[in-house]
Amino acid sequence: MRVFCLIFILLLFHSTVDAQFWKKKKSNEQLVQEQSEQIVSHVKSRLTDITGWVLKENTKWISGKNIIRNPDPKYTLPDKVLGLDNISEMEIRESVVDGKPVAVLVLKYLTAKYEFPTIKEGFYVGKGLDFYVFPAEKLLHVLPDTLANGSTISINFEVIASGKVENYDSKDIDFEIATAIQRTSENRTVNPQNLILGVMPYTLDGKDHVKFKVIKTFPSEKLYQPYLMDDIKGQLFKKSYFETKRSTFSTFFSSASVLALTDMPVGEEPTDFQGYFIKGVREYERGDYYNAITDLTNAIRLQPNQLFYPVYSYRGNAKFKLNDMEGAILDLDKAVTLKPADKQYLPLWGQVFLNRGTVRYFMKDREGARSDWQRAAELSVPKATEYLQMYF
Repeated sequence: MRVFCLIFILLLFHSTVDAQFWKKKKSNEQLVQEQSEQIVSHVKSRLTDITGWVLKENTKWISGKNIIRNPDPKYTLPDKVLGLDNISEMEIRESVVDGKPVAVLVLKYLTAKYEFPTIKEGFYVGKGLDFYVFPAEKLLHVLPDTLANGSTISINFEVIASGKVENYDSKDIDFEIATAIQRTSENRTVNPQNLILGVMPYTLDGKDHVKFKVIKTFPSEKLYQPYLMDDIKGQLFKKSYFETKRSTFSTFFSSASVLALTDMPVGEEPTDFQGYFIKGVREYERGDYYNAITDLTNAIRLQPNQLFYPVYSYRGNAKFKLNDMEGAILDLDKAVTLKPADKQYLPLWGQVFLNRGTVRYFMKDREGARSDWQRAAELSVPKATEYLQMYF
């Protein structure tokens, strides 16, 4: 069990860590406070690199960026340009329901609008989103290590609260999610929807990808249960699906998997490596960097010869937050040497190069920063190419 837990925790060093890490650019003198007073957190992870595929006339697959195109040429209305389905962006946020951590999956999309809807005149493109609040531990089941290429898994998110927002801004999102959570907590409303996520990893031309399908259904077990059955799961991707790189998909969900870590009961202290590591990660996420460093150090003292790079990555990031640049470099140097054997984890390990490059950038070591960001880009790390373009 311990080995399994550490394998899943390996997924936790992610782009969100980098996102928090990079906020220091705004002010090298002041620390960024990550702990929010609001019921809904900032975005923990984001996915935009999505391709939609659909089978046209049962003979040819056609694709579109962020869209499953409409394969029927008979449809001529302008709103059909938005396809059968589209996802412009996926986000994961964090909250708490009845004292337990929950994740919030936000699906953003474009919507067809008409100034005169009755006569279908005055077409324009609007925007909308759906959100789903569910137990955070569900994130751990999205892409298990045991899922072989070509095999399909369906995850029942067991949605607690959900909603829809049109023509939103960022404040609208926070308010609507918080309101839905509050109403659910107070038993003032019944959740109207459930969510099933179908996932199938596969390899094409030596590159790893993931097909996925978002299935919106009602919370009645009779309605969603068929999607969990083996014979139905095998049919999910026969006609259409969304697709992205496996590393991108894995990073998106593993970035938020830290939400599933459970804190020690008040008054109790860890007794082993795993316990101290989890405690240190949760403290880091709360912005308690001093205690995070203490507990991560305790984890290392208990197993000084372990090869688990995230413990050094998190401690290095925490030291950077506290302006200990030299200490941050030492820890990130150590993390760089602990390359994971499984290639699917390389983009996650590549975050170490992205973050070490950021530290070097603030230490005025521009060539060192460039070298690290180039290495991160080679490992398909999100934002690495963006940083190189912005600062060099």
